[in-house]
Order: sequence, then structure tokens, then C-alpha cells
Amino acid sequence: MKNRISRLTASIRLISTVAALSFTGQGFAASDDIPDIDGLWSFPQCAEGRFSGCTVLREDDPRLTERARAYQAAIDEIAQPKYDCAPMPIPHMYTDPYSFRIEQLEDRVRVYYGKDDVVRTIWLEGFGHPEPAINEFLYFGHAVGRYEDGALVVETSKFTFDPQGLNADFRIPSSTQKKMTERFTRDGDDLVLEVSTVDTFFLREPWEFTVRSTPVETLDANWTCELSGARRSLMFEISKYPDDPEPVRIDY
Repeated sequence: MKNRISRLTASIRLISTVAALSFTGQGFAASDDIPDIDGLWSFPQCAEGRFSGCTVLREDDPRLTERARAYQAAIDEIAQPKYDCAPMPIPHMYTDPYSFRIEQLEDRVRVYYGKDDVVRTIWLEGFGHPEPAINEFLYFGHAVGRYEDGALVVETSKFTFDPQGLNADFRIPSSTQKKMTERFTRDGDDLVLEVSTVDTFFLREPWEFTVRSTPVETLDANWTCELSGARRSLMFEISKYPDDPEPVRIDY
């Protein structure tokens, strides 16, 4: 009897190990519903040789609301958080030419971006992960994912208000109503990412784009922002409000 229990215990451990390995980087087992997207990927690029043009929401885009245009007109370039080394928001993060890594785990997926040392966690449905409190908002939002028809579908909400939340270069903000949907699939060796962003405060209709990445061997890591370098270009900026007090920047 004791031997039977020992063999049963060993079998359970073996099954648990196999199940865990199926969601690790080297032993991931893809299926018809679960795509194998684990690995290192190149900077996402648009179709038809457009590089990253399709991922940029420009300052004169007809999808912008009057509120977005009024904010653009009012805000100073020098007030943008990027000059204090604030990381690029999503989905604008996909415009920066850095590779990224996806790690598929049993109950979550992590995305490691080569730019700004950003790590996003996507909480997979069905594992009892806690939800953010009603008054809890996050710079990169709260991301929930599910596997569906051979894709990883991710819905991210609970973003903070962000002065550069839709575009850091054209002063296009995002509100707490921003919601981003990502769909990761495989097409041969390529990773295909479809992104749709809505924010009824600043967008009249969804902002959508599709990009592709190819496998790479290294991650563009160890990128760090230096305050002096980030602020260097500000010496060429002329304030819209010269009668206001001179901004005093904090050296963190």
C-alpha cells in the first residue's frame, strides 16, 4: 500500500512538472487555441514598408476630439513627462525601435520591453487574480488576457490620466477611460500584433494598427534614461507662457 501511494505521489508530481513546463519558455506546448509567442521579438514594423508610420497618432489626426485639440493648444512641450524620464506609454511604446521579450507562464504573460526597462504583466483569466480597487489606476493599466482561437487577446484598462498617453511627441493625452485591446497571433515565424485603442474623451473613433515582429537572438536591454540627456533639448524650447514662473525641475 505504501509503495502504491509513493508511486501515485510520484505520478502526480510528474504530471504537475509537465504542466508547468508547458508554459515555460523552453518547454512551451502550443495548441490550436494557445499560440506559441514565447521568445525574443524584433521591433514591430508596419506592413508595406511603412516602418512604424502606422503606429503614430499625429497631431492633426481627424480622429482627435475637440478636447484633445484644445489640450494640445494649451500644454507646453516643456511640461511633457518624457523630459523627466517618464517611460513611453502604451501603445506609443510600439513606435520605439527596441526589441522585446514575451514570457508565457501558466497564469500570466509578461512582456519585457527593451526601452525604459518596462515590464508589463498580463493576468490570464480563470486563475482568481485580484482586480484593482475602484480608486486604483496604473500608468500601464491593468491587463487581463485570454487565449481564444489561436490568439492571446489582452484588454487593458484602469490607466491613469497621462499628458502623453496617446502620443508623447504631439502632446496627445489619454484619460482614465482609455482601453486598449491587443491580439497576438503567429503567422509562420512572425508575431502579428493587432492593437485597438479607445478613449472617448480624446478619440472620436478607435485608433487601430497592425504590426509584425520577427524572432531575434538578443533583447535591446540595459537602456537607461539620464535626466541631463532627456532635458538637453529643452534649451531650444520657447515657453508659451513667458510670464509664468520658470519651471523648477526636480533631480530625483
